[in-house]
Amino acid sequence: MKSDNSVVVKGYKDGILLVLDDAMPFDELLERIRSKFADSAKFLGSAKLALTFSGRTLSVPEQKDVLRVISEVSDLEIICVFDNDESTQEIMKRNVDSVISSMSNQGGKFFHGSVADGSHIETENSMVVIGNIEKGGSVSCGGNLVVLGCIKGSATAGTNGSREALIYASSIDAEHLQIVKTVYNADARDPKAEKKRLKAESKAHLDRAARLVTLRGDELVITPVDEDTLRFDGELTI
Repeated sequence: MKSDNSVVVKGYKDGILLVLDDAMPFDELLERIRSKFADSAKFLGSAKLALTFSGRTLSVPEQKDVLRVISEVSDLEIICVFDNDESTQEIMKRNVDSVISSMSNQGGKFFHGSVADGSHIETENSMVVIGNIEKGGSVSCGGNLVVLGCIKGSATAGTNGSREALIYASSIDAEHLQIVKTVYNADARDPKAEKKRLKAESKAHLDRAARLVTLRGDELVITPVDEDTLRFDGELTI
């Protein structure tokens, strides 16, 4: 009997790679995913994992359907979803453990999905956004803000007055960044210094790295996340 390769589940240290058939109708594929994870539930056990898709591009609603089905038939908790490219895989390997450990503190809030245009999410605690902050969308939180995606809209941390608050994101192309009352002003950056910085980051292979926003004195500083800054020196309290 020919084996069914429409859905292939591959496990690795930091999560699961889900290889999907690119021609099968999605409803049928979703049922294959349900069956695959139901059959493997005992083997997979209970864990917090990252999920990566390969072989097929899924829309956001389709990704949500896959996550729903996995949660219905297994004890897995998918904490973030990544595209299947090498740079993102490297980011995942470096940051998933830190994010998981930060999520163990029950004081934090979690938003599953992207914050859409016109939406505003606000909490007095720290927050993890498992998705993007889209243009026109905004998030404000009292503590730290962790975005497992891109910040394209507005992100504010430290509304409780903590100058130690920080913003972390897989990438940043924001309309507005703020910590406490200090707003990031890209226009104030020295063009020559920016060009030098970008060249240095590219040389160090950090041009596509995740970003960390911190308050230093009276200005916000955005730095690439490497193996050292990723650990936040114990500052990442969710």
